[in-house]
Amino acid sequence: MASNRADEMVLAGAAPTPAPGSDPVAHVHRGTSFIVLVDGAIVVFSAYLLIGALFSGIVVDLLLGGLMLSTLLIYAGYRNRKPWAYWPSVGILVLACLVFIANALYSLVLLLAGGFVSNLLFVALFAWAALGSGRRALFHWHPGYRAGYLRKGPLSDFNLEDGEMLAACPSCLAVLAIRPTMLGDADRCPHCGGALVSQSLINKYNDEEA
Repeated sequence: MASNRADEMVLAGAAPTPAPGSDPVAHVHRGTSFIVLVDGAIVVFSAYLLIGALFSGIVVDLLLGGLMLSTLLIYAGYRNRKPWAYWPSVGILVLACLVFIANALYSLVLLLAGGFVSNLLFVALFAWAALGSGRRALFHWHPGYRAGYLRKGPLSDFNLEDGEMLAACPSCLAVLAIRPTMLGDADRCPHCGGALVSQSLINKYNDEEA
């Protein structure tokens, strides 16, 4: 029975996957694929501004066209879980993170120089975007996510007790053995210290029980 339970890996605090053997990181990969597409568009636009400032004429069109094509190919490869697209997609996420950080710092400089209060909003938005892209990039160094991406991930070697199942930490994707019915707001990941159950999910179940 342990091997079957091991196949049912989900995000801690999330609903179990529909059937045994379903992909344990599919929902994380889908969300990350969308982020790769959005971040790729931001990187291309930022590169367009930089290239336009350095070159002119057909050179800009050629460089921009090549960059757009490369980004779309990487996104398509990542979405279809091609091994070659794994690290290039991480590169897109990291580049977008750097773009967000640069914009956040620029907005902060404007704010300190007597800019508008709206600059503070831009600082917060760009910092939040940088954190999101950076966090998605860090997922890719976790062996559990990489194994799931490559559809290797033999998780049946875990020795689980009755009532236990495998779950991935929502913050760092560390693979944990949990008892879903016993999780609460005080439960934390032993690796990153992140909450295993979101407050919104706790509130939802409290409302249903009430």
